[in-house]
Amino acid sequence: MKIGAQLYTVREFCKTKEDLGETLKKIADIGYQTVQVSGTCECDPMWLAQELKKNGLKCVLTHIPKDKLLENAKQVAMDHKIFDCNYVGLGYFPLDEPEQNLEEFLSLFIPVADAIKQQGKYFLYHNH
Repeated sequence: MKIGAQLYTVREFCKTKEDLGETLKKIADIGYQTVQVSGTCECDPMWLAQELKKNGLKCVLTHIPKDKLLENAKQVAMDHKIFDCNYVGLGYFPLDEPEQNLEEFLSLFIPVADAIKQQGKYFLYHNH
C-alpha cells in the first residue's frame, strides 16, 4: 500500500510556484512518494513535472476546477500527460437536488470524461 499526501490540506502553503515547490520538497522530506495536486496555485505542467521529479514524487490524482474541465478537458488531459498523472479528478459538484443536479452533472461531465479518456486518462469524481 502506498500512502500519499493530498495538497489541499496544505493549500495555504501552495499559493505561489515558489511556495508549491518548497511544499513539495517538505512533503518528500517527510517521506511521501505520491501526491494529489489540488487546491494549489496555477502552474505550468512542465514546471510541475520537473518539481515532482526533483523531489522524487509522483502525482497520482488531481482535482481540477469545474470551469477549467468544461472549458478544455482535452488540454487538461494533455497537461496530465506531461506530469505523468493518469487520474483527472473533480472534487465538487453540487448535488443538493439529486435528480435535477445528477442529470445536469451527467450532461456536463460525460463529454468531459470522454475527452479525457481519448487522451488515455481517467476522469474521477467524488463529492465533498
